[in-house]
Amino acid sequence: MSKNNTQLLQTKIIDKELTYDLRKRVLWPHINNNDYTITVDNTASTFHLGTLINQKIISIGTFIQENNSEFKSKKQYRLRAMATDHNYQKIGAGKSLMLQSFQLLKEKKIDILWCSARLKAIPFYRKLNMNSLEKTYHITNIGPHQTMYIDLDMI
Repeated sequence: MSKNNTQLLQTKIIDKELTYDLRKRVLWPHINNNDYTITVDNTASTFHLGTLINQKIISIGTFIQENNSEFKSKKQYRLRAMATDHNYQKIGAGKSLMLQSFQLLKEKKIDILWCSARLKAIPFYRKLNMNSLEKTYHITNIGPHQTMYIDLDMI
């Protein structure tokens, strides 16, 4: 996949069920019970974005209203379960998804977007001008993470 295909990318709100395949293949291959839901998938304030190429979903993210006590802002959202198909990485799919989320969250008057990022994903988030809290913590079956965040008022 070449970078010239980035103009074929489309990012939009998708149904939660359309996130399950990438959650399974990319994020949670260790789960054996075929339940790739997050408890907040059905919460009214939650939304799911997908980036598609040729009508195939290649990147996903779930955005939930959740506060982190590290941030003083009361208007926060958390990114959960972001994944991009390994065959389509580095063509702008994840970036397109994140930029669309920034716009949607700013329209909702959200101040801070934060996430728990796998260490290998930190360079991706940094390219989007996200900052990290320096503390590293371990999530069982997944590995080390850091909290990343962006002040949406600054973009």
